[in-house]
Amino acid sequence: MTAELFFNIATTLINVIFILAVTALVGFGIFMLGRALRRFTVDRLVYGRRFSEECVYEGDTAELVETLWNPTVLPVFLVDVESYFYEGLQIGGYEAARGEMRYFVSRYHLMPFEKVTRRIEVKCIRRGYYKLTTASIFRGGDDRCIESEAVLYVYPRVDALRENMESVYGLGDALSRNRLIYDPFSVSGIREYRQGDPFHTINFKASARLVSGGHPRFAVNRYDYCASNRYYIYQNFHLPKGRELLFDAYEQLVEDGLRISASLVVKAIDSGGVCAFAANCGTVDGRRQIGFPLLGGELHKQDILKEMSLTRAMDGVSFASILAADVKRGVTGSEIFIVTPYVDGLVSEQIALFEYLGNTVKVITLKEGLS
Repeated sequence: MTAELFFNIATTLINVIFILAVTALVGFGIFMLGRALRRFTVDRLVYGRRFSEECVYEGDTAELVETLWNPTVLPVFLVDVESYFYEGLQIGGYEAARGEMRYFVSRYHLMPFEKVTRRIEVKCIRRGYYKLTTASIFRGGDDRCIESEAVLYVYPRVDALRENMESVYGLGDALSRNRLIYDPFSVSGIREYRQGDPFHTINFKASARLVSGGHPRFAVNRYDYCASNRYYIYQNFHLPKGRELLFDAYEQLVEDGLRISASLVVKAIDSGGVCAFAANCGTVDGRRQIGFPLLGGELHKQDILKEMSLTRAMDGVSFASILAADVKRGVTGSEIFIVTPYVDGLVSEQIALFEYLGNTVKVITLKEGLS
């Protein structure tokens, strides 16, 4: 091999190596620039999500609404928004296994200044309180964590009352959406006249003695209702001594009880009544009992059902103590429903006191396999 040939070969190798090095350097520069631009763009993406409904019943379907906006002049592709969801929800046809969380990804391709809204079907399999807090997007080297809260309350199913349990209402045909059905022969007191009161309800003897602000006022008779429209519903989460259940069986017993309680609450309030609810259960925020006063209306019903969504399958304070508190307050003239797996001596004593005070008490005994 001559010196000239060797020089040519060496020169060629050097040129090839130089070209490869320059190409690699340019490629690396382009890669780093692309990575930086992607990171720049991803950092400025605006993401939000919410459930189409805040509250649904067990078995209903809602939607998870995701919105992603690219406010930059650069397109961005293969944007994966990653999050986790809990058992009890079926999102996009996928459901988490029992006791686990499932990984869920939404992929987007966005042009400059493009905003995309996506609706994902969510099947609510189980009662509960579901809160999605954060999502993440891979931006090149690490993830961008986005605070994006979405909350969903799943109420207990309210069709749990079977035909053979219709008598638990104790009212039959007397239950009416018009709760203002007065008993004209039972006067419970007097009150000041209000616009619209009929003339025949005016109590002239009481009116003669009624003076307010230096001016005489009319008084009218206040009548009792023909049928009770006051409902107290209690649920016991405690099992009797000697009755041991596996957690799955106990959880099913609790769910059956909540479905019955929710059905009673909805029936009572939708029929124009006022309703109170109390239970000795644990909650997701650490309380050991829940309770609501005697009120009516749609908002009160929603408050009770939301609290039912927050309950956990665990018992709390003594059930007899919850009953005793209302006995001590002198609850009277009401329909009382007790949803419980058992009735012991202490509970029986409180039931007897309720009946002594003039209430009607119905006990609904929970059994395994009720659903």
